[in-house]
Parts: sequence; structure tokens; C-alpha cells
Amino acid sequence: MRFCHVLISLALLALVPGVALADPFDTAVIEENEPSAPARDAAAAEALFQKGRDAMAESDFDAACQFFTESLALDTAVGTVMNLAVCEEERGHFTAAWERWHQALRLLSPDDDRVIFADQKLESVAEKLAYLTVRLAPGSPQGLTVHRDGVPLGAGSLGQELPADPGEHVVTVQSPNYETRTFSISLESGDHETLVVMQGSPKKNAQPNKGTSEQARRIGGYTALGVGAAGGVMAIVSGVLLPAQDQKVEDNCPSKQCNETGDKAVAQARTLLALNTAGIVIAGVGAATGTVLLLTLPKKPNPSETQKDRAPRPAARKEQRSALAVPLALGVNATGLHLSGQF
Repeated sequence: MRFCHVLISLALLALVPGVALADPFDTAVIEENEPSAPARDAAAAEALFQKGRDAMAESDFDAACQFFTESLALDTAVGTVMNLAVCEEERGHFTAAWERWHQALRLLSPDDDRVIFADQKLESVAEKLAYLTVRLAPGSPQGLTVHRDGVPLGAGSLGQELPADPGEHVVTVQSPNYETRTFSISLESGDHETLVVMQGSPKKNAQPNKGTSEQARRIGGYTALGVGAAGGVMAIVSGVLLPAQDQKVEDNCPSKQCNETGDKAVAQARTLLALNTAGIVIAGVGAATGTVLLLTLPKKPNPSETQKDRAPRPAARKEQRSALAVPLALGVNATGLHLSGQF
């Protein structure tokens, strides 16, 4: 039955004045005097077109559409476009057929006899389409991404009535800050529906890894102590060298008049003093920082203590609740101190 529909559609082409039809899928029907873009491989395009015709004759529309599509990639011939439009309609892909008939009308010259037929087919396919308008709910946050059947809808598409094939359609709303939300709608031919969509619930903030945080603090603490130790070594070494350098300055700078050796000694003494001061500061800061980081680490519970704390405590005996029956008495005798009382 579907094959008969194709024959009827193509038979109408034969009724258009000036077009001869010897075969239901003859290339003369769709390629006579047709404009086309420069061919990249006209021979391969023709071979694929013939394969598409053969598949159409056997009602294998999936294979036929594939052959026509690949033929168009090699040579944009309007006849191939029209055959592909008929093929897509037979597969129930009305939006694809609708787009192909529009393409064919753009390629046909205004005085081409096939324009009337293409217009009629376009109107026929348009009646089988459904139309869906997708809108964002008022007050929707910025940064939402909307997809219809996996195809993104940009700002220009949202709020616009767009053609769709009859059947089930899925619209998703995604955002970095919100959970993905999915909407479904079923359409029939001739429907004009509007779907208002919105974001999902806010995403929960990821909880930091406690173990990683503790490990980083521990590493930072030991690193700070290491830096502090290096500063301490620098302070000690420079402090040991300073007295000898000061003595050299005194020997070569009598009455604050330095010779060449004295000038060098003064410069070296100043360098050692700066290193000594920096070492002391680094040692202090490093030691303090490392100590604070390590001492403030959460303490790991001792398993034995935890079990001990959780274990039931026996009831205390009456004698234990009152450790002493009478006050203690402390006295001194010849042998020393003595303690008396009842326990």
C-alpha cells in the first residue's frame, strides 16, 4: 500500500506539463533541466541515486533514504532532493520530508513545471505535522540548557512554535546548579501544543572528604615544621659566622675608615645579619604554624577506650560509695609520721 502511494505521488509528476514519465522512478522525472550545485563526484552520486530508486521500488525506504542522502552529499541535485522527500514521508519522518520539500523549492527555478507539484506535496506534508512550543517558566534562573529530543533549543527557539513529528517527545532542562528535569509530551498530527518547562531541584553541595582534609593538614604541618627547622639552621650558621666577621671589620676599619678588605667585611657582615634575622623569623613562623596544624588535628578514637566507654558499668558497692568511715588522723611519733582511720 505504501508503495502505491509513492507511485501515485510520482505519477502526479507525469501530469505536470512538459515532464515525461516513462518509469515511476525514472531520473527524467526529477532531473530534467534541474539546477544543482557543482558536483564533487557526479558519477558516484548517480550510482547512489540509482541504488535509491531500486530500494524505493522494493519499498525498502530506510535503505533508499540512505542512498539518496549520500548521493546528495556528492551532488546536490533537486531531483534527488524530491525523491528523498517522498522517501522520508513514507518512513513517517514528516519533519524531514517537510524540510526537503522546502529545499527542493529553493533549488527549482520559478518557471519549472515541478514547482506546482512540490508546493502541493509541501502542503500535504505540513498537514501531517504537529507543532510544539517550548517555554521556560516565569522566573527561571539563568544558565538553563533545554533539549528537545536531544537537540538543544537556543534562546531563539524557546517560545517559538516548531514543527515536530507525531509521537512521543522528551524535553530536558539541565543546569550546573540544578538536577536535570525531564518532561514528556505526546503529539498527534495537527496538534499545536505548548509545554512550559522549569529547572529541577537544587543540587546538594558536595561534602568535603574528611580524610583528605586531615591528610592535607598533617602534610602542611610537617612541611611548616621542616621550613622552620631550615630557618633555624640558617639562623644558627649565620650567628656563628657573625662574630668572626665583626672582628674582621674592627681590624680593617680603624676610626671607621675601612680599607678594601674592611669594606668587603662590612658587606659580608650585613648579609650574615640579614640571613640571621630571616632565619629567626622563618624558624619562629614555621614552628608555630606546624605546631598549630598538628595539634588541632582531630584525634582518632582509641578502639579499646571506645569499647570500654560503651561497656556497662557494674553497680558500685556500698563500701565503695563511702570510702572512709571516719576522718583520717595524722600523727607524729618517734618512728615518724603515722596515718590512722577506717577504710
